Amino acid sequence: MSSLHLDMKDIQHAVVNLDNSVVDLETLQALYENRAQSDELEKIEKHGRSSKDKENAKSLDKPEQFLYELSLIPNFSERVFCILFQSTFSESICSIRRKLELLQKLCETLKHGSGVMQVLGLVLAFGNYMNGGNNTRGQADGFGLDILPKLKDVKSSDNSRSLLSYIVSYYLRNFDEDAGKEQCVFPLPEPQDLFQASQMKFEDFQKDLRKLKKDLRGNLQC
Repeated sequence: MSSLHLDMKDIQHAVVNLDNSVVDLETLQALYENRAQSDELEKIEKHGRSSKDKENAKSLDKPEQFLYELSLIPNFSERVFCILFQSTFSESICSIRRKLELLQKLCETLKHGSGVMQVLGLVLAFGNYMNGGNNTRGQADGFGLDILPKLKDVKSSDNSRSLLSYIVSYYLRNFDEDAGKEQCVFPLPEPQDLFQASQMKFEDFQKDLRKLKKDLRGNLQC
């Protein structure tokens, strides 16, 4: 507090009036995290009572005196918690919403996107062509998604290109009218979006929402 040139009256004004114009949120967060706990406060108050009527009694050191004065602010913990929660609530909700919207968008694209259907159709067609001599495997109606990472490992007879690169070039030649132009659009979901979605867990969403709900109820009770 000395380094920030703040007086206790500044802190009290900020907390009581929910005003973070003088005492910023970062400072309030530090005050909240470092506030005296009940056992610490009990020791401070006990020292104050025991030394009240004694001559040459040792006064509280600066940190203890500061924590004691902080505890005198009416409902300090509850008020600061409310300020901090209010400052992060919208951001937290928006963060969860953005993740869910991304996940929903990806699901819709993977289920109904024309580009996805065309690319997967090519994979199936080329797979059936390559397995043409096999009556069972050469007439498949579908395939497991676990083969997709293996497309790059299937090489041509001269080992000059992979099945993956051939599918890409075939798609560009026969399906994409804008191939090579600025308006050319990637037919599949962006890899970065897919990676982000793969890291999402519904358990984490539920945990975050439960915490927000708990904190919100706590603020309403305050």
